Amino acid sequence: MYLDPKSAAGFRCDEAPCAAETAGLRHFQFLLLPGANMLDFTAAIEPFRVLNSLTAAPAYSWSVVSETGEPVACSNGISFPVGGPLAAARQPDCLVVCSGGSGYMEASAQTLQWLRRHVRFGGAVAAIGTGAFTLARAGLAADADLTLHWSLFPVFEETFQDINCRNARTLSGDTFSCSAGGSASLDFALSAIQEDFGFETARRVAEFCLHDFGTDHSRAQRHPVSKRVGSRHPAIVSLVNKMEQTIHSPVPLSDLVREESISMRQIERLFKRHLETTPLQYYRNLRLDRARALLLGTDMSILETAVATGFTSVANFSKHYCRRFGERPTADRKAVASRSAPSC
Repeated sequence: MYLDPKSAAGFRCDEAPCAAETAGLRHFQFLLLPGANMLDFTAAIEPFRVLNSLTAAPAYSWSVVSETGEPVACSNGISFPVGGPLAAARQPDCLVVCSGGSGYMEASAQTLQWLRRHVRFGGAVAAIGTGAFTLARAGLAADADLTLHWSLFPVFEETFQDINCRNARTLSGDTFSCSAGGSASLDFALSAIQEDFGFETARRVAEFCLHDFGTDHSRAQRHPVSKRVGSRHPAIVSLVNKMEQTIHSPVPLSDLVREESISMRQIERLFKRHLETTPLQYYRNLRLDRARALLLGTDMSILETAVATGFTSVANFSKHYCRRFGERPTADRKAVASRSAPSC
């Protein structure tokens, strides 16, 4: 049974006129930045393709552009072709910014200006993966909640301290939408389909994609602590939750354990049995993981990074960092500098 695409708000096509364009439907334009995650944006496109196969006429159209019109080297090393440069493309109904674990701060001043003008004239924008960095840099996020992939949360929080970033898979609004990437990109597209065609149609498309589509799109990105640590013991779950909530300002382990119903010695046995480490080492590793994200993703000095993750001195920080990652923080900082240095 075919669906009626006339009930959908579809998208114009940048190429030759197509059924979607002549029907006045909307068009998604995906802007790929260097290092974009291929899974993120291809997963966002596939539900539209599936929906089109279920309708009498195409309900959605899409195109892919880059800033220069040249192919984009994705995070997996594959060079992805695009339809042309952003500046030469027709004004889309929704511009989707796609970036990955690197290159998320590389959008040019011209691109940021293009985004501001697009929104000013009533266009919608969306961010996938780490695209929220570009929206924030363009000054478009002051009054909007954003989300991005959880691994870059520390960098975003330090870079844009006045912008609210939520730990959600997707966030949808009239003007701004965000997806954390990965399988959440499916939710991004399915949410648009749900808005245009209703939940049952979105669920049917999700079934074709072998994806479980629900109504709570703002649910947390990561699994609950019990799944991540492989234990449902309430003391372990409670303590790990408190550790994760206090990474910014670490507190003595004894203070965290004080509110639990078991002793420190029992806690240490549980951590050894279930996590093969001590509570102190687990807590320290959480802080070191955050520190590495900051060193690789911001221009914070090693001293600033050490202080921001609760270490009392650079020497102490460097010692534990080397044990955790096999190299000193200066090595990671130099590696970042060499990648960003202009080639001759």
